[in-house]
Amino acid sequence: MRKAIVGGLIGGAVAVIAISIAKNAQSGESEDRETKKAEKRAEMFAKMQANMEAMPEDFPPVVLFNNVTAIREATERILELLEESRGAEGGS
Repeated sequence: MRKAIVGGLIGGAVAVIAISIAKNAQSGESEDRETKKAEKRAEMFAKMQANMEAMPEDFPPVVLFNNVTAIREATERILELLEESRGAEGGS
């Protein structure tokens, strides 16, 4: 009885994995999916930013959002500087 239950669970897990792999293969190339995900994240962030601008400046979620935005901008700037330095190293 136990062997049948364990076998059924393992078979079910394998089936779920196979279905998810097949579904991912059908949904398009990984670059397209990543681009769509990035666009969706940017759209959600813009919506959230618009909602935060309507709230008072000292409202705790607004303060948190502003801090996250500052960290995000700093991270983007750091990545740009790293790419520039890698480009300079590669050129010499």
